[in-house]
Amino acid sequence: WIVFGLGILIALEIMQATALVGAVLGTAGVLGVALGFAFKGILENYLAGILMSVRQPFAPRDHVVINGNEGIVVALTSRATVLMTPDGNHLRIPNAMVFGSVTLNYTRNPSRRFNFEIGVGVNEDLIRAQLLGIEELQRIEGVMDEPPPRALITALGDSNVQVAFQGWVDQRAYEFLQVRSEAIRRVKLALERAGMDMPEPIYRVQLHEAIKTEAGKKAAPMREASGSTTSKPVDTRANKDVQQ
Repeated sequence: WIVFGLGILIALEIMQATALVGAVLGTAGVLGVALGFAFKGILENYLAGILMSVRQPFAPRDHVVINGNEGIVVALTSRATVLMTPDGNHLRIPNAMVFGSVTLNYTRNPSRRFNFEIGVGVNEDLIRAQLLGIEELQRIEGVMDEPPPRALITALGDSNVQVAFQGWVDQRAYEFLQVRSEAIRRVKLALERAGMDMPEPIYRVQLHEAIKTEAGKKAAPMREASGSTTSKPVDTRANKDVQQ
């Protein structure tokens, strides 16, 4: 077709049909621009698919989050990446969008950490609550021994103290969400068996009678102090869980 087109242009030039030659070239230029805009998305997706096939940011059956879309990778075609969402629906994402988006791959590293928080009463022994939770996590099938489970105090609320429990799961042998669900249930039961107070949000109202002193001023009410102490030192050394 290229040779045929050049032959026609040369023939028109020989016949001194320069005006027609100019019209043909102008039409070809406009047509090329129009086709370029029409196929721009297709070419971008095709090139992005080739680059991703070389770089391989994920593989089939990987659990990923791409541009806020979560699912299992089903296929990588020349134009789109196909995901199976947690609801069982097929999701097609253009390769150009996948190539330029932030991708979170849950499967590439088989070890994955779960995290959940439980509120403990402000008057409870927090070190004991941490140890009880860690001991229970160590007895759960699916929670890895290395890196070991951990418990951290994360926040002081109005009526409780938030304690975060962490553990690692080998996703090749165990279901991540199922292990996390079992960990929450058993740590809660372990704290309840130990008599730990896990209160709901409570607001305390204190009323104090004004007492006049000899100088005629009102005495300031006494502040209540509560808490518990423990003699066991807390290990605050840096851990290398994520690096390992």
